[in-house]
Amino acid sequence: MNRKGEQDTEADLKQARDLLLAGDEAALVATLDSNPDLVRHRFETTTSHYCGYFHGATLLHHVAGNPFMASLPDNIVELTRPLVGRGADVDTVTLQGPSQPDDIGWTTLGLVATSSTARTAEVQRSLMDVLVEAGADIDARNGGCLVGSLYYGELQAARYLADRGARLDLVAAAGLGDTAKLAGFLEDDPPERRLTHYGLTKWPADAGRRERLGVALIYAALHGHIDAIGMLLAAGALPDDRPPFDHHGTALHWAVMGDQPDAVRVLLDAGADREARDGSFDSTPEGWARHLKKAKALEALVGA
Repeated sequence: MNRKGEQDTEADLKQARDLLLAGDEAALVATLDSNPDLVRHRFETTTSHYCGYFHGATLLHHVAGNPFMASLPDNIVELTRPLVGRGADVDTVTLQGPSQPDDIGWTTLGLVATSSTARTAEVQRSLMDVLVEAGADIDARNGGCLVGSLYYGELQAARYLADRGARLDLVAAAGLGDTAKLAGFLEDDPPERRLTHYGLTKWPADAGRRERLGVALIYAALHGHIDAIGMLLAAGALPDDRPPFDHHGTALHWAVMGDQPDAVRVLLDAGADREARDGSFDSTPEGWARHLKKAKALEALVGA
């Protein structure tokens, strides 16, 4: 394709995107019917939203509202169907843009599952239904959809994926609070079943059971799963460990991040050090609570 052709395609994609985000179904369908290949093209720009994890996005990726560009139209679910019906690949993965060269890449299902915009618009589940019914791989990117939803605090989306049969591992079971599955993984956590490790800190090649237990404890604390926390502590997880995870904080830091007062209390009862400092900001859990305005966690910390 010559440069003029590339520019024309990018302009057509922008027009179709704008119609999608405006909720103009009739005009969007007419545009797609006049240029059927649009559903298979990617945005090539690296400006603004397309600089990071959303680089190389297709039209379908935009239905997630992730990243946020505009409030999702009320008919976004209905607008998703003509994209899928006209050949949009539900498992196409976004590319690593210059601002996030190490990102894992996201399918549309992964973007929806991690989208607070879709959740607050009350379309997250319906969008996932459309994508799964169209054949979206719930285990894409080695569990990236499920792990990503747990990482970004979208617990209901994670439970949806698990209910649909998504693969779990020790960390995912802890994040979901699925104590039955967690018990099994505490007995047997085979490397070949382990899902992607998402976050700012890469998983070390020499990491072992201690690190796995530590990250699992963080996810259980983040989501406030008291029974799972107890099981992990009984299995040898150490409350003051700083496993290979964001900011090298302790589970107590992450209980604060999730504003989980019961998890805070359980960890303190288990001997967690309230003065422990993370590796990025040199801050205590109380410092996190005050900075992030996590009122319930702060009350549990200062009142204990």
